[in-house]
This record gives sequence, C-alpha cells and structure tokens, in this order.
Amino acid sequence: MGFGILFLAYFLAFFVPLSYLHVIGYAGVAWALTKLKDYRPAFMQAVWWLIPLGACCLYHIAGSVIGILPYFGIAAPELFLFGTTVTAVVSIIECVLTLCFHFVFLRALRGFAAELELPAIAKRADWGLWLVGVQSSTYVVALALELAGMGLQLLSLIAFLLQFAWAIFHMVNLFSCYMYICPEGDEDMERKPSRIGFVNDIRDKMDERDRLAREREAAARQTRNKKKKK
Repeated sequence: MGFGILFLAYFLAFFVPLSYLHVIGYAGVAWALTKLKDYRPAFMQAVWWLIPLGACCLYHIAGSVIGILPYFGIAAPELFLFGTTVTAVVSIIECVLTLCFHFVFLRALRGFAAELELPAIAKRADWGLWLVGVQSSTYVVALALELAGMGLQLLSLIAFLLQFAWAIFHMVNLFSCYMYICPEGDEDMERKPSRIGFVNDIRDKMDERDRLAREREAAARQTRNKKKKK
C-alpha cells in the first residue's frame, strides 16, 4: 500500500540529521503518499509541502559543500547567501514548512485511520501533531534568540531532543499503519512470523493494545448510540 516505504523514507527525512539523506527521504515520502492518495486523496496535499522542504535541504547541502572547500585547499567564497543570518532564516522557514507538512499529513492519516476503525492510530496522529507544534515553536524561538544575540543553549538542546521524540513517535505510528492497514482483499492474510523473537513479542503486545483500544471505542460508540435513542 505504501506505508512500508513511508516508514523508511520518514526515517531518512526527519530522523537522520544529514541533509544529504533528507533529500532521498523527502522523495521517498512523496512517492509513498502518491500511492496512498488512491485510498485518501488528502494525502496528496501533503506532497506539495515537500517541494519547498527539498529546496531548503538543497540550500543546506550547498552551504555544507562550500564550508568544506578549505579542507581540500580550495578558497571558499564568502557569500552573503550562506551567511549566518540567511542560514538561520532558511532554518526557520524549513521548520514552518515541516509543521505545515505534518499538519496536512497527520490530518489525512487521522481521517484514514478513523474510517478503518483504528482509533489508536488516529489518536496518536493527533498527539503527534501537538508534539511537532511544540518542537517547532521551541526551535523557532531558539533561532530567533540566536539571531538577536541572546542564544540559549538549553533551549536549543530541548528543541533538538523534542525533534527526536516526535520523529520516533511518528515512526512507531507509521509502523502500526504498516502492520494493520493493508490493501483491500488482504485483510485475512496471515502475518508471516518474524525470525527475530523479540519482533514477534512486540507485535503481540501491539496487537493486544490495539485490540483493547478498538473494544473501548466500540463500547463508547454503543454508549453514544444508546444516549441518542433515549
């Protein structure tokens, strides 16, 4: 369906701190979302935010290449375009674009999961959006203070840790999508056991957790229906 590719591409795009791999990750995420749009067109809206994100990534790559030229005995040109101020501004823009992408993507994922009656995945999509929002706000404030000459290293560290936190959170949710959402007609296919023992243990625990979540959602739905009849 595309969630397996999306999981791997998301890892490269938002977890690995290397701009070179971000480009590959963005391309993979875009490709996976174009496959998922056949099931929910709203996924395609998130793809357009990846284009300016890729442009910001290419800017950082160009700056890195210019920065390493002196190590090869080549005089690096002093360009205002790659100065500290412009780089910080581009980073802020990149942060805002990341927030916009996740807002559109996670809303589409939440709606898709709700349609398939997977409340645990839908709720994690909501919580994930809050995490991205808090991290983005913290990062923008940290960069703004740095530009004003009042940089706080603690705030930058918090923003960095929050980024890893929400990346891991979303990867766990995408892995759940990969396990529980399959193309139409494959619902009854038996999952092939993994050769790695702890992977099967993790799957069993996630199965049990999501089963309980579905039961709670079904019970809540019945309660709401009873109240409506009264």
